[in-house]
Amino acid sequence: MKLGCWLAALCLLFVASRAEASGTDGLAVPRIAFINPGHGDHGFWKDVRDTMQAAADQFGFELTVFDSNRNWKQMAESANRVFSMNPPPDYIIAVNEHQQGTRIILEAQERNIPVLMLLNDLTDEQKQRFGRPGKELGFWIATLVPDNERAGFEIAQSLVTAAQHANSNGASTNLCLLSLAGDSLTPASLQRLKGLDVALERYPELREQRRLVANWSFDEAYRRTAEWLAKGGCLDAVWAANDSIALGAIKAIEEAGKVPGKDVFVGGLNWSVEGLKNVANGKMTMTHGGHFLAGGWIIVLLKDYLEGIEKLRKNPNVPFRMQAITRDNIKTYQQVLGDRNWEKIDFSQFSLVNKPEQRDYRFRIEELNSAQERDWPIPSR
Repeated sequence: MKLGCWLAALCLLFVASRAEASGTDGLAVPRIAFINPGHGDHGFWKDVRDTMQAAADQFGFELTVFDSNRNWKQMAESANRVFSMNPPPDYIIAVNEHQQGTRIILEAQERNIPVLMLLNDLTDEQKQRFGRPGKELGFWIATLVPDNERAGFEIAQSLVTAAQHANSNGASTNLCLLSLAGDSLTPASLQRLKGLDVALERYPELREQRRLVANWSFDEAYRRTAEWLAKGGCLDAVWAANDSIALGAIKAIEEAGKVPGKDVFVGGLNWSVEGLKNVANGKMTMTHGGHFLAGGWIIVLLKDYLEGIEKLRKNPNVPFRMQAITRDNIKTYQQVLGDRNWEKIDFSQFSLVNKPEQRDYRFRIEELNSAQERDWPIPSR
């Protein structure tokens, strides 16, 4: 056996024994540290944090969160604080934001701490250089990522569909498109742009005028859009990498005397409260998303790992699809999760424990509707 394979096998045995020792049989409470790249008190990453906390509470796990406020230096400091914990956490949940994922995984590997990657995986280049989960990096035990490419495609597709509906005869019409990306490094941003590129090939009526980086920011998206309009730039549609960007663009569009949803079509992503309001009032074609629920899903994966679900040991990479909320289905969403009361979701219903016939995880809004209708007790720690 090659040395690398032998070391990976040894790591898996260690992680398995650790999981058994801190499992759900009452021997120990699993202690989890989440290195949150975003804010803990507002925005997308607050929803990720809150859904994670709700699931951890249900399963009786101890969760400690280190917020980084979308600052790469602060994220590096958050990682330092995690690795300085005494005693160290049993598990670390991390995100490859600001390209910090590799450093976190490698340091956790040195300390024999299992890691679960959330939402932003390592890039293919990083994996080729440093290793893959469950193989060269045996303490990297699971990865949960959404299909960002499909989301990027569907945002663009919604712009075309909205323009066709607005056209009295339903015919295709050329659209001057302003594309506002999140950033130029994060895997989620790059994958959403890849989906946009597929849409640009499929829908030639989408004529991209500029592709700009808005750094996930309302203010920067507002400034970029306002500058484009002030220069007399043609603008019929805005592809936005998230809701904050879409809302910033909408502010600039309205200040320029144009009507969002009529003169300019805007699509975003995140299922944010403001994004949903703008879908409901017709200013946005859609808000894609649901991926903040991955905070809860990743705890489900850890629960299943501790329960010995073989699927995760054989294939630690778990993808899931995000979903579009439009005016057609927004009432369904509001009935299920409109109050953002994540505690009412029974996260155990998404586990594969006692479901040998189910091959894949069903992380979908339709499942949320049925899951919340069940009564469940919160276990004591």
